[in-house]
Amino acid sequence: MTFDYDRDIESLNCKNGVSESIKTLCAVELPFPHGERFNFFQTVSRADRDIRRQIVLEEYSRPAELVEFLSDIYSSDKFESLIETEVSGQSYFSILLDDGRYVREDYLSSGEYFLINLYRTIKGSARLIVVDEIDLSLDPAAQVHLVEKLREFCTKYECNVVFTTQSLAMMRTLDSHELFFMEQHEIETTIRSVSYSYINSILFGFRGWDRYILTEDRVLSDFLETLIRRCCPKIFFTYKIIYIGGFTNVVDLLERNRNDQFLSVPENVIAVLDGGSSEREIAQSADDVECLPFASVENALCDHYGEANFPHRLREGTGFNGPRDLFNTLQSHHVMSIEEINQCLIDRYEQALKPLVTELRQFLSPARRST
Repeated sequence: MTFDYDRDIESLNCKNGVSESIKTLCAVELPFPHGERFNFFQTVSRADRDIRRQIVLEEYSRPAELVEFLSDIYSSDKFESLIETEVSGQSYFSILLDDGRYVREDYLSSGEYFLINLYRTIKGSARLIVVDEIDLSLDPAAQVHLVEKLREFCTKYECNVVFTTQSLAMMRTLDSHELFFMEQHEIETTIRSVSYSYINSILFGFRGWDRYILTEDRVLSDFLETLIRRCCPKIFFTYKIIYIGGFTNVVDLLERNRNDQFLSVPENVIAVLDGGSSEREIAQSADDVECLPFASVENALCDHYGEANFPHRLREGTGFNGPRDLFNTLQSHHVMSIEEINQCLIDRYEQALKPLVTELRQFLSPARRST
């Protein structure tokens, strides 16, 4: 089976047709008015007579898993009286009220009704479920709870759920390997794995600061905060340090800002990277990229720890496995805080850090460095 670009429909097309066995393995849920859940309204309405009869005769069951699912999403006991009836092999859900009354699933809120249909799809034959704008009818708290439940269901029912969203609350809940950024470049569309911070910067930017410093991770961000606070006491501009994740993403975001200026004009944005060979090579070719004088904060700490004048030591018998483990172990054993580690490294590498300090002072002062 081959999919080729079809100019007539401006999309991929399979001229051989897709077999029914493959179609049953895939399900697609679109937002209003095209989604399958909206087409299901009429089906529920037509079945109302049978649903009512089964409720009167008490020929229904309690869908315990669905009740737990909805209760967890909404942190509510509203769904404790949810029941399931079956008409012509199709399950329908309602909430029982007093005096024999009931509320059918299609009369629930749009978010609740969507989740019931999503659950129904997950339990079906599809092994790939694609949902467009999954957050559309859900409040932020429900969005966050949904992500964890989807992980559980995907494992239990051996399916995969792919969804699009512009919800920061939802994206922040995703693991790094679960988040992908889709972008169109003229006639080409790309999908690639990126960090939450990267998405946050691209889609929404950061507002209210005069200067922006892009960097790779939280460790380097904390180090720069200490370095600026200690060595740049008379800065003029407000600033924001944004850690992105991976020097490639940092440089890419910097390049995007040069072109689109979604953070600020290019002269107000720089990147500070670790001092590895790849980063240094990039820094040599760009005026708005600076580097640490050492490979990384963790590596510098490990090197300094091996020197006789290192001020603090782990208790005898406490080992560590590499620079990052040393960095974490010193903190977890309450030997040194992050601030103390940063201060210690600034003292140890004072001379080597002077060029970077000079750049930061110029960047955060009214007299901008020459380019």
